[in-house]
Amino acid sequence: MPFTPEAPQFLFENYSRNDKEWFRANKAVYEKEILTPFAEIITELTPLMKETDPEIVCDPKKVSRLYRDVRLIKDGMFFRKSVWCSFMRRKERFDSKPEFYVWISDEAFGWGCGYYMMPVPVMESVRKLILSGDRTAMSAIKAYEGQEHLVMTGEKYKRDRFPQEPERLKNWLCRKRIGFNFESDDPELFFSPRFISTVKEDLAAIAPVYKLFIKAEEQAAAEKAALIAGTAGK
Repeated sequence: MPFTPEAPQFLFENYSRNDKEWFRANKAVYEKEILTPFAEIITELTPLMKETDPEIVCDPKKVSRLYRDVRLIKDGMFFRKSVWCSFMRRKERFDSKPEFYVWISDEAFGWGCGYYMMPVPVMESVRKLILSGDRTAMSAIKAYEGQEHLVMTGEKYKRDRFPQEPERLKNWLCRKRIGFNFESDDPELFFSPRFISTVKEDLAAIAPVYKLFIKAEEQAAAEKAALIAGTAGK
């Protein structure tokens, strides 16, 4: 089932009330209007995720919690305005991995591919792969340039670190980290049966970028292991 206007309305009212008792009394609305559509999204995207990377975890029950960690609450707000699902490999605690994601809030929605916090060594590996003309890197760049919805995100360095490179490469090289995100507040898409198919088309189009991230992860890990081995051998 697609999302309905009840989904953002529930998120808005739940956040505004910030009342655990009200949430419990309206939990059935939360399950029907938010959890059920997300479960369908995850199920629908699973074949694409597994084709892209067999190690990606796809669990229809794996949707973000609406309530926040009590230990981190400083403003008195127990609930979030947004809900999301992520597709990534299994990770250790505090270990950031590349992921696909879909999110909704009381005001907008979107999807994309990237990191919660991209490790510096991985971004360095991405640069090395691009500069070497690596096939996976070139496929990722071509994939990004060949689609229309997702926008590259990531703070750029104030100084051009690669003045000799063409602009299409500097768009990647001169960022501290990169991600790819689509965001909209269009109700005609949000509440449409084509919502899931649009998500699938966009994530399939950007899948080569995920593969670049994985290759960069592996290269960064290999360089770290070689460095440790070299240090240990001295």
